[in-house]
Amino acid sequence: PEELAKRFLDAADSSTSVTVGPEVQVAGRAAYSLVLAPRTDGTLLEKAVIAIDGETGMPLKVTVSARGQQEPAFEAGFTSLTLAAPEDGMFNFTTPPGATVKELPLPQGPMMPHQPGMTHEQGMPGFQGGPANPGMLPPDQVPGSELHQRDAGAPKPTVTGKGWESVIGFPAPPDGQGAQLTEALLTDPLLSQAAVVVPGGRLLSTSLVNVLLTDDGRIFVGMVPAERLQAAAGAA
Repeated sequence: PEELAKRFLDAADSSTSVTVGPEVQVAGRAAYSLVLAPRTDGTLLEKAVIAIDGETGMPLKVTVSARGQQEPAFEAGFTSLTLAAPEDGMFNFTTPPGATVKELPLPQGPMMPHQPGMTHEQGMPGFQGGPANPGMLPPDQVPGSELHQRDAGAPKPTVTGKGWESVIGFPAPPDGQGAQLTEALLTDPLLSQAAVVVPGGRLLSTSLVNVLLTDDGRIFVGMVPAERLQAAAGAA
């Protein structure tokens, strides 16, 4: 719940109303409620309620509700929580019968393989100065490579609207492969069953998020009604 609460609090801006709700009990602990609600009716999200421990300030539970739904769309929280320090004996290790223990020294400053999200300029942990070895980067991140140049000129996702009404649009693949991509996605039995035919494409709906797959291979996603996705697709 702590990570989920952080995401909602980070997203809260002038488009969000933040109020203090009633006191509650979560996992046997007294907590107060922080209620985050969009200031607009143009989103599927009704509110997110964060139960915060009255003693430690730690988020204990997050409940997310969608408009027009009686039950929460989803929630994450503790059902049982003990903050006491564990006994030292919990960390004792008993060697299994017939096993031997061999202690090995830790390696000193090795170069590590490329980590997701690490850029060429950041270098590698344990590497003293200089950029990372290009030979250890994924092909599309090696400067000057064919894949890197191709991706640099590829269309980027777009965002229309603001706050909770934002719609993210993903462009169709190049070379007219968009329609083929849409059909390939819909070969999945679950997706094919869930997708509803709408003007201009197929719609995947949940109580909180809608996804529009257009006939030409574009994808539009948002916590908004389907009409907003169709409008964004028509304007793109």
